[in-house]
Formats: sequence, C-alpha cells, structure tokens
Amino acid sequence: MRTLKFIITAQSIQKDPDCDFSGIVSGTKGYLYAQFSFSKEWEGCRMAAVFRCLGKEYAQPVKNGRCEIPADALTWDRFSVRLVGQKENYRITTDEIIIQQERR
Repeated sequence: MRTLKFIITAQSIQKDPDCDFSGIVSGTKGYLYAQFSFSKEWEGCRMAAVFRCLGKEYAQPVKNGRCEIPADALTWDRFSVRLVGQKENYRITTDEIIIQQERR
C-alpha cells in the first residue's frame, strides 16, 4: 500500500512537499490511497475526493482524512483529484491537481 499526501488550504489543493510522488505506475488496484490535511474551512464538512481520468469522474468518500484512489482513475498516464465538502448551508470545493503516472 502507498499513500499520496495532499494539503488542502481553503480552496487550494497541493502535493505535500514531504511526500514522494515519483514512480507511480498506472494500472494498480487497491494499492494507492490519498491522505488529506485540511484548513479550518473544512471543519465539520462531509467530504468526497473526486478523481478524474480520461474525462470520467470517480468520487470517493473521505473518512478520517483518507480514501482509496479508485482503480478506474489509475488506468492512464495521469489522473487528477479535487475535493468537495459540504455541511448544512455550506459547500466548498478545491481546484484540481494532476498526478503523473508511468505507463505500464
């Protein structure tokens, strides 16, 4: 299992500079996870990570700051991720970040 770490600040998502994003190979299943650290704007929100690959989106619920990256999003040489959070009358979303993979 490998975990990719992201930092969420308000509506911005970025790679955690302490996390190694090199050597990710497409075609994995049940191996890659995403872990997020959030700024205060996200407190109390129900959250989902939205992974996109080849124009299709795959939403995953974020629990305890993490989720599995769906295999369908890992089939090409890159995928993207963004976060959506919601509580009562409040909805927040981040920009999107692209993650490069090596093709198998």
